[in-house]
Amino acid sequence: MQLTIVYLFSLLGILQTPAADSLVIFNPNRTYSYQASFVSPSGDTLSREQITLQPNGQPWKYDKTQTAFEIQYNNTPEDSLTFLSYVNPQSKKKKKPKSYVWIDAETTGAIEDEHQVWMHPIRSNQYNYTEIAPFPKVMLDSLKAGGEWNNVLVIMMGWGAFKGKVDNHYQAVRQETRTYGSLTLENCWLIRSIGRHSKLGNSHLDFYFHPKYGFVEMNYRFYDGAKISYVLEEVREKGV
Repeated sequence: MQLTIVYLFSLLGILQTPAADSLVIFNPNRTYSYQASFVSPSGDTLSREQITLQPNGQPWKYDKTQTAFEIQYNNTPEDSLTFLSYVNPQSKKKKKPKSYVWIDAETTGAIEDEHQVWMHPIRSNQYNYTEIAPFPKVMLDSLKAGGEWNNVLVIMMGWGAFKGKVDNHYQAVRQETRTYGSLTLENCWLIRSIGRHSKLGNSHLDFYFHPKYGFVEMNYRFYDGAKISYVLEEVREKGV
């Protein structure tokens, strides 16, 4: 009986995952390149790097209702040395700071359907702060000037000092024309959001969303004054 239930849930997840050819933003024929930067609370730019997002058109293995994409980092040994002196914000005790874990790539999940576009944030290496801010998310039925939506994230064990509840609120502000590399995109929505962590305070994400290219710019401000931004530089299309 248990095996039957597990099978049915797995099948349901597969059926709910959009087919690759129905995806626009997370289409596997696309590659997105972003310029990423990390600014300390004192205003020092501690790192800059290019980060690549590559959708693969398959369900994410940890949640079959999500479509998978790979994040490729381009950190350097200098980044690792720089952040040796910057305490990992997940540390519960500043005198015994949690070590950073540096990776080159990871695969995570996103949702793209007729109701919403949502993605797990870029949150590995020095970017782990983004776990406690609002995740990039647009509720398409509410995407109008003044439109609002909310959600709650409960962060469990494994995230150290980030463990707690985050109440997230989003508001669509206005449409703008934005330029990213060779792309000039009309009708990008500016969306402001705030995440209220039960212990750490408020973190903000202001982002631009385009219906064809998704989250083209993400600017974070965290509870302690640190800032992280991801700005689209290039979109490559296979066969174009």
